[in-house]
Amino acid sequence: MSKLIANNISKNFVIEDYEIKVLKDINLDINKGETIAITGASGSGKSTLLQILALLDKQTSGSIHLNKINTDTLSSKDKASIRLNNFGFVYQHHHLLEDLTVYENIMLPLQLRGDISNSNSEVIKLVESIGLSNRVNHLPWKLSGGEKQRVAVARAMINKPDFIFLDEPTGNLDKKNAENIQELVINLCHKNDVAIVVATHDNDFVNILDRKYILDKRGLIEL
Repeated sequence: MSKLIANNISKNFVIEDYEIKVLKDINLDINKGETIAITGASGSGKSTLLQILALLDKQTSGSIHLNKINTDTLSSKDKASIRLNNFGFVYQHHHLLEDLTVYENIMLPLQLRGDISNSNSEVIKLVESIGLSNRVNHLPWKLSGGEKQRVAVARAMINKPDFIFLDEPTGNLDKKNAENIQELVINLCHKNDVAIVVATHDNDFVNILDRKYILDKRGLIEL
């Protein structure tokens, strides 16, 4: 079973010789298939923590282990391979490529991995699962905010990762679209046995996840 472990993670930023401590001694174990919520005030470090867990940022101290491998010992190329094959990431803003269709945006991670043998059927199946079969050839500007975020979730899922990190995925959506994204994420992750870690202010989202944490000046506290 895949497992991601954060050991004593701290993160400091230095701005004009002034050191800002964002994270201090954060510990978290994430098992495949779990759903985890991280809440907390704006500026508490939720986004920074997610980016460190996903190997998109480097901690000041501490370590991230994936399946007992200390990721600090890996090359940049190996870390990029983990991000592509083991992790998915969904941002508050969808980050879709505006010149690519829904189909092409979802296909992109498969192309980066060089795995396009069964890609067409996989993408079409995923598009159907997010309810956008009628939008498959549309560019992002033709989609609503909720539809764009559904495509972003599908893109994060296409490589069948073990872990998906979602940074305020419903933050820009109205209540109905937020509920749709919550349901979509939970259903896809349960179906594919994927762990999800969600940084969110959305209490409705928090309440449907297995484990709940708050990040504040005390650290990461389980609720």
